[in-house]
Amino acid sequence: MRDRIFGRKSEQTVEPNTPQLALFNEPESEPMPTVGDADEEVVAPVKRRGKRKPLSADLPRIEVIHELPEHELTCACGCRKHVISEETSEQLDIVPMQIRVIKHIRKVYGCRGCETAPVTADKPAQLIEKSMASPSVLAMLLTTKYVDGLPLHRFETVLSRHGIEIPRQTLARWVIQCSEHFQPLLNLMRDRLFESPFIHCDETRVQVLKEPGRDPTSQSWMWVQASGPPDRKVVLFDYTTSRAQEVPL
Repeated sequence: MRDRIFGRKSEQTVEPNTPQLALFNEPESEPMPTVGDADEEVVAPVKRRGKRKPLSADLPRIEVIHELPEHELTCACGCRKHVISEETSEQLDIVPMQIRVIKHIRKVYGCRGCETAPVTADKPAQLIEKSMASPSVLAMLLTTKYVDGLPLHRFETVLSRHGIEIPRQTLARWVIQCSEHFQPLLNLMRDRLFESPFIHCDETRVQVLKEPGRDPTSQSWMWVQASGPPDRKVVLFDYTTSRAQEVPL
């Protein structure tokens, strides 16, 4: 047995009467073909294409009517063709962003009879006084930043493509000035938050570069506080430089 396993090929002992040697001479077993495998054909499932959702009925519609040209309205028999039905299809259309300038002209009035001090017509109150940003610009700025997650430098690039050069420092100042107008609303939301029986709080570590008085490697935290019923949910975010327990409150 030992010679059979460890010996040279020319010196291996071949003893057909030894039953244990048959263990090493068994042919490798091959898998038996399964009856019906050759005839069975795998049919790939047909993926059905989802039905396209119709466009919202609230969107304004502009009808574009397509008619045959005049030279095709005469039939081969000589009669004039008439409309018997219509085929309608809808296509989504987006009007690119339009930028315009609103020029406020305030009339100044005076009296020739008594020559009193002139009176200037009032201009509608502005969200940011003496700013060239209209309410629509500020609304778009806040929406793209906080809803769409578009950084200020990219919004600056968007305006630049339209020939409007507004530095991101000015955009940041507009965001801060708008937040000051929203402070009363923020206070009401915080009061509603504290009226809830429980409040969910969590913090996320963030790193702010070029923060005055702090090293660029310093760690800060963004606290999120959420509560309220589903129909009146309140979610507040607080940026802090501390992770202390009293920060969320």
